[in-house]
Amino acid sequence: MKKIIAAGLILASCFYLTVGNAKNKTIKGVISGYACGDNCYLTIIDSRGKERSGLCTASLCQAWNEQSDMPIKFKGRKVRVTIGTGLQLDGEGNVMGKMDAFKKIILIP
Repeated sequence: MKKIIAAGLILASCFYLTVGNAKNKTIKGVISGYACGDNCYLTIIDSRGKERSGLCTASLCQAWNEQSDMPIKFKGRKVRVTIGTGLQLDGEGNVMGKMDAFKKIILIP
């Protein structure tokens, strides 16, 4: 019985890890915009022409977020982004909800 329970726990943990990893999706696109309010958001046009917006949480965004501005040279740049889930906060730091977040951005030459 202990072996069955252990096998079930291992199977459940594998399923959890797979589902958790499935939330992150990598796509290619072009940066089309960036704006800040209580949070900073990046907008890209993906390779299918669909506009996608999300929280700008990647390391590339850190300096932009501090200045609330993206240098113009990044507009129109081709990128590969990893989309996950981030927390949207209000101006006082309260969690308002979850939404898409660009967690990793790689510039494509």
